[in-house]
Amino acid sequence: MTMSVDVAYGSLSFFTTILHNIFLLYHVDMFVSVYKIDKTSFWLGEMVFLVWNSLNDPVFGWISDKGYLSSAASKHIGVQHIVLKRLDALLWTGPFFTISFLAFWIQWATPGIQFVICLCLYDGFLTMIDLHHSALMADLTISAEARTKLNSRSSLFSVIGSGSVFLSYAFWNKDNLRTFRIFCVVLTVISLVGFWFMVKVLKRTFLQHTDPREQHQSPDRYVCS
Repeated sequence: MTMSVDVAYGSLSFFTTILHNIFLLYHVDMFVSVYKIDKTSFWLGEMVFLVWNSLNDPVFGWISDKGYLSSAASKHIGVQHIVLKRLDALLWTGPFFTISFLAFWIQWATPGIQFVICLCLYDGFLTMIDLHHSALMADLTISAEARTKLNSRSSLFSVIGSGSVFLSYAFWNKDNLRTFRIFCVVLTVISLVGFWFMVKVLKRTFLQHTDPREQHQSPDRYVCS
């Protein structure tokens, strides 16, 4: 399958957005109105989440890039190696992100414990996706024009993905969650399969336009139109 890098890159935003907007709109209502979480557990959960959210960005960023930070290491690591490592990270974090999204909509523990675990897992995998997806824009090209193209594709797919919110209104009913849960399962499957497939396509397309013998060259040439 032949596909331009910018389309494959941008489509990853779609598979993230169709889930994330549902999360933002319904996760609090789910725990407060349906699971009946008590106020103490809710606010304790929010405090734990705020601490986790403030720490995971720099920690995950350091873990992700620690092998490339020293000047000695950077001389021996080419652009192709960095891009492929980021794609491999997206290949496993994407599916785990979708599964962590699904964990919100079926009660499997006491509300307070489930609230904390779901929030931290979901935010952790979302952070990893955002980190590697955003970094790929810089890794794939140094051209302002090419980066604008990648960013515009990503924004376009995000807008399309936000349509899941409008669809959700037809399924949300806190007194009978069966159809809403089915809707969430469908979104999860679409996102999981789409994420895995498009990362594979992006990786294959990237490799088709690179030469391992020239992996230290400027990454501008890697983005095809």
